[in-house]
Amino acid sequence: MSEYKPIHDGHAIEQAVVGLRLFEPASDDVYGNATACAERLAKENDRLPGKLQVDPMALFFGRQVISSGYVRSLEAQPGVVFHRVRPDGSTAEELTVERTAVTFRTHEYRRWSDMVECINHLLIPVARTLANDNISNVSVIELRCIDRFNSDDQSIALSELVRSNSPYVPHSAMNRSEMQHVHCGWFEDTSPQGRRLININIDVADEAVRSASIFQMISRQSSQPGALFDGEKPFAEVVIEEFNEMHQIDKRLLAELLTDELQSRIQLFGSGNP
Repeated sequence: MSEYKPIHDGHAIEQAVVGLRLFEPASDDVYGNATACAERLAKENDRLPGKLQVDPMALFFGRQVISSGYVRSLEAQPGVVFHRVRPDGSTAEELTVERTAVTFRTHEYRRWSDMVECINHLLIPVARTLANDNISNVSVIELRCIDRFNSDDQSIALSELVRSNSPYVPHSAMNRSEMQHVHCGWFEDTSPQGRRLININIDVADEAVRSASIFQMISRQSSQPGALFDGEKPFAEVVIEEFNEMHQIDKRLLAELLTDELQSRIQLFGSGNP
């Protein structure tokens, strides 16, 4: 029987990324304090034992993925990555600090509650330091996920992955069995204060098996300092509320994208949902 299967029991998340970007680069002192904070947190419980200086151009040309938002020109700046690798040399988790951004990435996603813990204990303390504990300095808060489904059948059609009435995939692509790329994106909740950007990419490729990866991005972008993230609430409260809302939006996107069978397999809205 031709079918797609999630890469994990209970969920299909291969990679999850959370990050914040600032309007302006931090000063030398503030950046130094932020990297020192990240190093201290990374060493706790030996979670992220490795440390790597990242070439500015590597960051500038896309190693890190947090959107630029309304900031049109981002100069190339150095960064520091605190990371943990698996025995095979692949990355397990990493925390990256730049002068304009903080990003946490995991390839070992288990449950959303675990991500919230990482946001609270890794991302937010470093971001608060980098932003001088002022949420008004934050320009972008962003969530990115990659879900992966595999099939032994390299002639399987996209209709075995995507529901027939999904608004995100053209009908002409549904019954195609070739390798393909489908992309859609849009802005919503636009106002003088800011906007939300959503992107969904589906890539179908053949390696040892047919693999379908679904990239989802939800990005909240402030038009200017204090416009969207206005500082009426504490820094940490604003950030965690935004990420929890993004998590719910992401689940709704997948509900309009995946077949009922796959939604059931990953327990999208079940009691065991991660």
